[in-house]
Amino acid sequence: MAAPLRRLADAVVALAIGAAAVYAHTLTLGADELDAPLTSRAEVGATAVTGRFSARLGKVVAARSVRLGDGPDARSLRAGEGEVFVVATVAATAPREPVWLREAWLRTRDGLDYAASDRTGVARGIGRPAQPGWWTERLFVFEVPPEALPGAELVITGPSGNGLYDEIYPGRYDQLRPEAALELTAGDAAATRLLAEVKDSWPLTG
Repeated sequence: MAAPLRRLADAVVALAIGAAAVYAHTLTLGADELDAPLTSRAEVGATAVTGRFSARLGKVVAARSVRLGDGPDARSLRAGEGEVFVVATVAATAPREPVWLREAWLRTRDGLDYAASDRTGVARGIGRPAQPGWWTERLFVFEVPPEALPGAELVITGPSGNGLYDEIYPGRYDQLRPEAALELTAGDAAATRLLAEVKDSWPLTG
């Protein structure tokens, strides 16, 4: 009797291991999913809360050109052919320690990312980190075709906290970086209104 019982026990263990392996396989993520940051999303007017910072979208303006500076040193930049500037005010705070928010994209409905315009600087007010206890504002400026706006999100990625690992494996642990995705407009109709009210020129201050 001992041998049949042992065989039965072995069979049960083998079935259990096989079932566990199948279950683990269903939880396996692809390389792109593993490398994706941890994203917190927010609709218009709401706050996206991550473990390291919170962000909410304020005023959004579309303009054919933007003005940089004041007085005699002011200069104007016109958007490229078939494009508009999108100027977005973002307020941010942090729960524990100052957090620098230097990376932002306008992400289309189809997943195409437009980096903040390097013609105007990545952001105005970028010299101020998100601080515990109060909200700081900065402007992010994008230069995009009008058709990119319906369904778009403004995506802000927080800095990595992986220390030495980032120096050894640059970008490998980006999935640990917090990311806030803020809905740009409240639906396609709002995006259409934003473009219908496009400004000829808009000052960049802050």
